[in-house]
Parts: sequence; structure tokens; C-alpha cells
Amino acid sequence: MSQRPHPTAPASVSEFLDQFPRVDTYAEIDEILRSPDFVQGSHFESKPVFGGSLVVIDGPEHRQRRKMLMGMFSHAALRRNEKEILAPAIRHAFDALAATRGADGLVRVDLVPLLRSLTIVISAHVTGVDGAEEPTRRARLQALVSKLEAASGVEWSTRDHTEVMAEGVAARRELIRDFLQPALDRRIALAAQVRAGERPEADMPMDLLGLLALHGEDGSGGEDAQIWRECALFLVAGTQTTSHALPHIVWHLDPWWADHPEHRARAADIEFLRGAANESLRLHQPVPALLRIAARDTVLECNGRAFRQGERIALFFSAANRDAALYGSDVDSFNPLRPFGRKPPPWGLTFGSGAHTCIGRALVTGLSQRYDDADPTHGTIVGVLQALYQAGAALDPAQPPKRNTDSYHDAFASMPIVLHHL
Repeated sequence: MSQRPHPTAPASVSEFLDQFPRVDTYAEIDEILRSPDFVQGSHFESKPVFGGSLVVIDGPEHRQRRKMLMGMFSHAALRRNEKEILAPAIRHAFDALAATRGADGLVRVDLVPLLRSLTIVISAHVTGVDGAEEPTRRARLQALVSKLEAASGVEWSTRDHTEVMAEGVAARRELIRDFLQPALDRRIALAAQVRAGERPEADMPMDLLGLLALHGEDGSGGEDAQIWRECALFLVAGTQTTSHALPHIVWHLDPWWADHPEHRARAADIEFLRGAANESLRLHQPVPALLRIAARDTVLECNGRAFRQGERIALFFSAANRDAALYGSDVDSFNPLRPFGRKPPPWGLTFGSGAHTCIGRALVTGLSQRYDDADPTHGTIVGVLQALYQAGAALDPAQPPKRNTDSYHDAFASMPIVLHHL
């Protein structure tokens, strides 16, 4: 099977990661992520924007907050997201693209900014930012979240870290003033009416700000308040995962179909696209490594490996997700037809494991905690993929993709495509 090589990646990040013990087997990483003997060790530099949010807290505080927020990702909520938010956003975007048809009758667009314009609507809805469907407001929100995203991953940035953080903190200040605080104020007023019995709880938006308002959080404490850190997490995560992951699928599928033309007719088939998404998620992780700290002297049950209290370790998902014993002898290849079951997950450890499994995984994949759900939603990745391939998406042969060079993330900065059927 021929495999297209990726464009050249940025310079190695090993100088940073080599200072930590390396963990790169599936069994070790899975045990560490599930063990209470290890705590979060990432987001040290990005603490001003992410510190104290769900992704970095541990123990009872983490369990309580996660339980409170899980209702945002119920099956009913995911259905609403797909039908009432994502589907209209895709229709509006494609209607606008149709008006840009070239002299040859074809529509061309850069997939990366297109994805960001679609996913920002979803992340705004999940977070509770009102009015993100309006184009001018959406564009400004997207620009601010992009700066916040860079700050949230500053550990992996190739730019000056002080400058990246300053831009992120300034962007968050604007987000609070012009987007988040007005939305929170509306929800606080609604919550007061609910508590007074003047309105049913069903009238409260099932979004992050709505839930936090119901639990008494009001944004007091200024721009560094806990609530804004949680909003930063949800705005960034809701945009980043799909916009980073989906271009890899398109990149892989074009050459895979050249080798397997008999499957080209399945381009818009949900189950085929789900398999392609799973494979790409397995092969391409959102960060170079995940960091954990040993909370006490610990010996792993899987192999007897010992870690000292306070030791910071680097978990390399990329190697773990290529365990041939788990995924087959062609584990380094992209195979959208790879069979998968309940264990191990088809995407490997990309969404984590244990208590810190990504809370928004079902939003992205459409698959709940039981990913063999009898009535799964499509998820943002497959939903957008299906729309793209129904529109005849293919890589633009005249304009090759470009890697992102602002960070060590495995991501594309640009991916020109042609929509042959739009």
C-alpha cells in the first residue's frame, strides 16, 4: 500500500521532552492515566488561561465539576448540536462558497479556515456565547479564540512564549468584555427566575455558562475568575480538535482512494467516514506528548516500572497508538477499513483515558461512552466530512497543503481543496 509522506514537520521538540522520563507503551500510558497516583503535569506555562480548568484539576474537585458538566454532552444535546447548529452552519457556508465559483465552474477553498469558521459556531454554542451565527461577530470571535488557542498550547509554540501569552491574555480580556460577560449576565438573570419559580429549569440554556450560572458562579474575581478559565478551555477545545484532525483525514483519503478505487463510492458513507476519522485520530495526536506528575512513589502493575514522587513524565501517545499487538501488523498505515471493537478504542489514547478522558469526545466522534451505541450521532468530524464529500471535495493539485510552523502541533496551516459538486 502506498502512503503519502507528510509535509516536513517543524523542528524537533525533543530538547524539551528529553528532560522527562519517556513512557510510550499503550499499557503503561493507560495505567498511568487511570491511576490516582499521577496528576496533571501539562499546561504549566499556559496557567494564566487554562489553570484551574477541568483539564488540569484532579481529585474530588475534578469529579464534581465533570459530573456537573456532563449534561452538556447528553445524547439529546448532541442531537441538537448537529441538527440546529452544525447543519445550518454548513449550509450557510456552502451557499456562500457557491457564489465564489471560478471561471472553470469549480469552487475552491482553503479547508483549514473553513473548518474554523464552522467549528467556532459549535464551540460558541457549547460555551454559551450568543449570536455567533452573525458573520461579523463570528469572525471576531474566531480571531480572538485563535489567539487564546495559541496561548493554551504555548508549551509547544515555536514563537516567543512571552509574546504568545500576552496575546492570549489580551484576547481573553476582550472575549470576557464583549462576548462572555454579556452572555453570563443573561443566564444569571434566567437562573434567578428559575430559582424563584418564575420559569422552568428547562428554559435555561444547556451550555457551560448556563450550568455555571445555575450553580451560582457570577464571574466575580475579574478576568482571572475560574469561570473564564473554563470558558477558555471549552472555546479552544471545541474549535481545535476538529479543525486539527479533519485535514489529516482528507490528506490520507486522497491517496488511499487511488490505491482502493473500489471504495471511492463510499465517500459520503457515515460508517466508512467514521472508520477514516478513527484511523486519523489514532495516527495524529493533538500534542507531541502529555505530561503527568507522580503524586507519590509508584510502581506500575503492568511492568513493574517505578516513578518517584514529584517526577514529571512524558506520555507519547503516538508510539502507543501504533501497538501492532492491538491494531495489526499494518499499524503505521492509514486503513479506514480497520476493524475495531470496544477495547482498545479505535482512536487509541488520543482522547486520553480514565478520569481525564476528554469530556467532549462524543461531540467530536458522535459516539458516547459506549462507542458502539445503537443510535450514535455523527459527531462534528464525520458530519463535516460527509458534507465535504457530498460536495465532491478533493485536494487541489495546483496548491499543496502547508504545515503549521507556529508550533510543534501535528497540524496543517493551509489545505486548499476543490469542491467538484457544489
